[in-house]
Amino acid sequence: MSRTVAVFSKHSTSLLNKLRELLPSLVFVEVLPSDLSPLKEAEIIVGDYNLIAPHLYQLPKLKWVQGTWAGLDSLWPHIDRQAPPKFPITRTSGENFGTLMREYVIANMVFWERNYFKAIENQKAKLYDRDVSPNDYRSIADLKVAILGVGSIGSIIGRSLKGLGATVYGMGRRATIPLEAPENAYLEKYYTKTGLGHLLSSVDYIVNVLPKTPETTNILGNGMLKHCKNKNVVFINIGRGNVLTELELVQALNEKWISGAILDVFEKEPLPQESQLWTLPNIFITPHISGNSRAQDIAEKFRINLARFEKNEPLVNQVDFDKGY
Repeated sequence: MSRTVAVFSKHSTSLLNKLRELLPSLVFVEVLPSDLSPLKEAEIIVGDYNLIAPHLYQLPKLKWVQGTWAGLDSLWPHIDRQAPPKFPITRTSGENFGTLMREYVIANMVFWERNYFKAIENQKAKLYDRDVSPNDYRSIADLKVAILGVGSIGSIIGRSLKGLGATVYGMGRRATIPLEAPENAYLEKYYTKTGLGHLLSSVDYIVNVLPKTPETTNILGNGMLKHCKNKNVVFINIGRGNVLTELELVQALNEKWISGAILDVFEKEPLPQESQLWTLPNIFITPHISGNSRAQDIAEKFRINLARFEKNEPLVNQVDFDKGY
């Protein structure tokens, strides 16, 4: 008997096509906002958290949810931490997002250091100016980079930067990690939150990949970025916007604690039109697209977890309701 899986996603058409292509023996049923009946009968759901979360406690047959995103912001408001769901919820995260996000980081570093953003403006003005890119720009091999959050995504970014010659430092929640282990060989040094100030004073780029948890909220706030002053430090945020308030980020830029910012996530999303960030110099803004949830990646994550689910094995990227990710 074929297993039926409910699919509830903003991009259900492309996702259904990839799921059916990858797992033709399964029956995938699309859930529409106008007809939620497939949810009531589903044992397995693949879907967007914002669509599924309001219904999680009303689905008695549900045994597993495969989420389409890595971030859980839209899930938590619907979760009772004292009585979380008894079925597993798994995130689409790991190598696929790490691959996409490392490309975002490296591309933006190159564009920033070589002043290619100005070259784009020159193109619009039909201005051919070879001096737009300084001869003494920093290559990636010249850079010292702090990765805040050295989990699966941060490690992929760090290894790639190391492969291009950068010196890479990491910060995480674990008290210590074995730097001699092959999986950590890309790190020059590892820090915890207590050493964050020293870490920030030692680097040229800060790449934030931290998830949104109570422990990471305002971790770069309260003047922490003062440690970067006079270091020509660039802040790249592809994690979450809770690590410091917009007001403090604006202050850090205005007072030149940091020289610039490449921002894909924000304290408030969508970024309001009245935000000062839109008009500040030395900022590049993208609308939370550094690592999109691609249909082929979601389908592959589901395939891997389905095999484990069928064998009653631990699922990959299962949400830990205590840790918050």
